[in-house]
Amino acid sequence: MDKRKQGIALLITLMVIASIMSIIAVSFTYLEKVQKDAGATSAIIQGDLLYNNTMAKLKQFFPSKSDNSDKLELIYRTPLPLSEGKSGFSLNISCQPLMIGAPISWLDEGFNKSVPEKTILTKNILQNIMEQYEIEEPNKLEELLLQTITGKYLQNEEYTPRIKTQKGIISKKQFERIITDYALQYDDPKALNISWDKYFSFTKVDRKTKIDGVYLSAEFISAAFDIPIEIVQDSWIVGQSTLVSFLRDNSISLPNNMKKIYSNKALNAMHCEQIFAYKGRQYEFNFDYIEGRSSNFEFNGQKQ
Repeated sequence: MDKRKQGIALLITLMVIASIMSIIAVSFTYLEKVQKDAGATSAIIQGDLLYNNTMAKLKQFFPSKSDNSDKLELIYRTPLPLSEGKSGFSLNISCQPLMIGAPISWLDEGFNKSVPEKTILTKNILQNIMEQYEIEEPNKLEELLLQTITGKYLQNEEYTPRIKTQKGIISKKQFERIITDYALQYDDPKALNISWDKYFSFTKVDRKTKIDGVYLSAEFISAAFDIPIEIVQDSWIVGQSTLVSFLRDNSISLPNNMKKIYSNKALNAMHCEQIFAYKGRQYEFNFDYIEGRSSNFEFNGQKQ
């Protein structure tokens, strides 16, 4: 890396640190007000405060619809541990790309009427995975997923998932509950051993949502384009390659509606986890950030 690139990387690093430090600074102004409360309750208040401050800074640092590739690469590569000596308060924030696979909600044909290739892609990947891992009841598994995504449950069905009241699959935990339900009902533990998050993403999406064409997993590319995983791993560089250039370099035709399915730059879409120390204990929360909006906030409580 030349001196100019090193200088840019250093500047970006300092900007990130400054932004996170401002999160802590704002939080400290409220910290004294909650220190007299019970530990768990005040930790939840502090977590909510940190979350709101973090979201405000992410919107400022990663402007919606802008190309923030350099800054995204930095925050994905470098978790930021920060602390304040006087109060003993500390914070660690780490983020990872969110849209590295097909949104599982794309299984719903009704959701993608304008771009049916999204549903075709998602169904093909699901079929490939179930064949590869020899799922015992592939039709039943797909049926359970579709029932939750669409909210349409079959009449006289002998079994429905425990989360029947919810429509759509908008979080990884929700998806995992469906997989667990399937594995128990059909005595098929193989479904529990699949790294589903390497093929699908689990968050709230709209009709304009795209897959991140820069941070795709090698497993997704292999399943989506029927390429041996060894070939993908040999030439795909996460965060540096683009799907378009990769397909062209390997003489693979670009799919229909390519631009509506995949982005050609890194998306401002990430899953972040924050761990903070409060009164000698550590607490954790996580959330999704997509183009200026957040979803799936979860306060996980005290870490063991």
